[in-house]
Amino acid sequence: MNLTARQLAPRLGALVALTPFAIDTYLPALPSLAQQLNTDVNAVSFTVPLFLMGFGLGQLLGGPLSDRFGRKPIALIGLLIFMVSSLLIAFSVNLEQLYVMRVIQAIGGGFATVVSAAIVRDLTSGRESAQVFSMIALVMLIAPLVAPATGALILNFSEWHSIFIFLAFYGLLLWMMVQFTLPETRSLERQQKARSQPWSALISNYGQVFKNRRAVGFLLAQGLASGVLFVYITEASFIYMEQFDISPSQFPLYFGIVVLGVVFFNRMNVTLLKRFEPATILWRVMQLQVILLVFMSVYVSIFTPNLYIILVFQFFVLGLLGAVTPNVQACYLDFFEQISGTANALMGSSIFAMGGLMGLIMGTLHNGSLLTIALFTLLLSAGSLSFLKWMAQVQLR
Repeated sequence: MNLTARQLAPRLGALVALTPFAIDTYLPALPSLAQQLNTDVNAVSFTVPLFLMGFGLGQLLGGPLSDRFGRKPIALIGLLIFMVSSLLIAFSVNLEQLYVMRVIQAIGGGFATVVSAAIVRDLTSGRESAQVFSMIALVMLIAPLVAPATGALILNFSEWHSIFIFLAFYGLLLWMMVQFTLPETRSLERQQKARSQPWSALISNYGQVFKNRRAVGFLLAQGLASGVLFVYITEASFIYMEQFDISPSQFPLYFGIVVLGVVFFNRMNVTLLKRFEPATILWRVMQLQVILLVFMSVYVSIFTPNLYIILVFQFFVLGLLGAVTPNVQACYLDFFEQISGTANALMGSSIFAMGGLMGLIMGTLHNGSLLTIALFTLLLSAGSLSFLKWMAQVQLR
């Protein structure tokens, strides 16, 4: 099966979309889920950062294994774990069971999706890879747009359990897609070379990544930038449904408007890549995000926050991430042609594990104030920009 990278993009986008579906579909159900499990919304919200950290662990394990055994087998195993755990979540009777099964579900999701960027690196590099990553991102961004609405629709006809049954069914569809329509892009020669190395090489390959100071700068910058997104995801239910009294049925609309901002800047990034290098775009975008977060922090500290003004800030602040991740991935993976699976596993873990950690920290800092959220995301964005400058050495020349 000879598919070009551009033909693979929709398939890989659907695979990567597993993550936002797993995170966002059940957000409208958090209040009812908390009520049924005899706890509060904030406690159930911890399943978001727990999922992100488990997802990062799954990627750390799955990436090197995909270098050794091929991309498809690892994806298929991960999807199987995801399907089974999703069904088990539907039968959770207490918060502890929910926590444990969400972590297992996340590990399976990490196995399944870590291969996507590695497949792109198997086939492309440079600007071309940045363009393909943007195409994948566009496909996967549809998921956060429709996932909360899907969850709300399911809740209209059933209870929260059905949402996780739906996720298991989506995992089954992806398993069939990977099995029957995706080729293996990791050559047998490279697989055999990887298998000839001792298992300790899986760890030493990570060492190769950490020895590259600029690559580590990109990892840390992406991790903190992702923290901005996942803090928003963690706090979205509070911001809209508690702070501004938005109903669960209206929640997907407001959540989706912000996602449209990510889609908009993702498309703009594809156009800009025809004229500029990924690093140049990345530098300017991160500068703009920091400036916007400064203005947002000043606004919420001085005025009584207005829903629509906050929505505009979030549209641009979070939307700019649509031009961050594809360019970071392209710059970072250019350093690692031979161990792209391992390198991408670290990138995925920096996105989801650090994002999950930031979500947990935000949960502990949660005090019912939008200013706390604004200041924390400003800190994350400024930190990301600093790592780009001082470690990744990204700047205008």
